[in-house]
Amino acid sequence: MSIVSQNNTNEVALVDCIQRFFSKHQVGKLLKKCNGTKEKGVPAITLLRYKLGNIFVGKSMYMQKKIGSFKEEFSKNTFYRFLNSTKTNWLRFTTLLAADIINNDLKDLTSEDRKDVFIIDDSLFNRSSCKKTELGSRVFDHVDMTYKKGYRMLTLSWSDGNTLIPVNSCLVASSKESNVIGPVKSFDKRTIAGQRRKLAQTKAPEVMLTLIDTALKAGISASYVLFDCWFANPAQIQAIK
Repeated sequence: MSIVSQNNTNEVALVDCIQRFFSKHQVGKLLKKCNGTKEKGVPAITLLRYKLGNIFVGKSMYMQKKIGSFKEEFSKNTFYRFLNSTKTNWLRFTTLLAADIINNDLKDLTSEDRKDVFIIDDSLFNRSSCKKTELGSRVFDHVDMTYKKGYRMLTLSWSDGNTLIPVNSCLVASSKESNVIGPVKSFDKRTIAGQRRKLAQTKAPEVMLTLIDTALKAGISASYVLFDCWFANPAQIQAIK
């Protein structure tokens, strides 16, 4: 069986596109606003650009290290320390980036008569083995109506009826201690890490309100909020209104 060769032209074009996207939306400044910085060494924006580049060209650091094609000027430990940083507010970062795209690129492309909406949806983030995964839980899958191991991914998106932009998201674990399988680490509740873990063990209807509130504070507006019927209780509807 022959090995499929890489198309270097397409890869360079994708990396160049990512670079232009970072420059246009000032991703570096947004990252700094969300505590995504390094005290010394390789800039955080370089690490983020490398990560997104790998996603779009279908590569990984592991395979690059294995075949000897890794040419970056940072180590594996530096890269993973950045991804696992407990001080970076990724929820706020994705929201601010979405707000910049929506308000500067999309708002002027559609008529003011068109209604824009927030869309809330949850899906199963399955982890068949999560005994060593923090807050890994038995969570209820509304599709199969059974409990499964992993998390529920609650996602907030914005749409004008033509374009869909993901705004932010939250992995939701079980709020019941008896359903938590993975380890539970302790963090100061005043820190970003502590707040995210607290949010992860909050009931989904309350998490939905937090995601919407974060979007509104970032300057994203919508005329309606769309969600599954199991969210639709009178108290929830009143809170959204």
